[in-house]
Amino acid sequence: NPTLAAQHAEYLVKQLMEFKAQGTRNSPIMSPYSQALSDQDMRDIAAYLSRQTMKPSSAKNKDTILLGQKIYRAGIADKGVPACASCHGPRGAGIPSQYPRIGGQWADYTTTQLLSFRAGERKNNLPMQSISLKLSDLEIKAVSDYIAGLR
Repeated sequence: NPTLAAQHAEYLVKQLMEFKAQGTRNSPIMSPYSQALSDQDMRDIAAYLSRQTMKPSSAKNKDTILLGQKIYRAGIADKGVPACASCHGPRGAGIPSQYPRIGGQWADYTTTQLLSFRAGERKNNLPMQSISLKLSDLEIKAVSDYIAGLR
């Protein structure tokens, strides 16, 4: 499960609507819950979550931290992978309604989402689908771990 504290309200509403509409985001947990929510419910939940204080996480794998940092800050030019920071910002704060806050996100959650984009299971962001196809499992795990430690 993701950590949603301090996430942009606009982004959260968009995700809930995509779970409700089905097709672009499918989840056996979130899809049924979102079906019961009105648009106002979604805005209220998103506003509440966006005001919560995020508890800091940390990178845990010292063997891949430099690789994760390189991917996040500079991308992988040989593979056509842009720097994560170019959309999500140097500290992973994102841009409301466009790019989510990812700094401090659980590494396992980020890994799962990147793998879902790569497998075509998560279809709500074509750029992320394209980028994730170019990343190896090691690169995904390294950047996910690095992201967990961003503040």
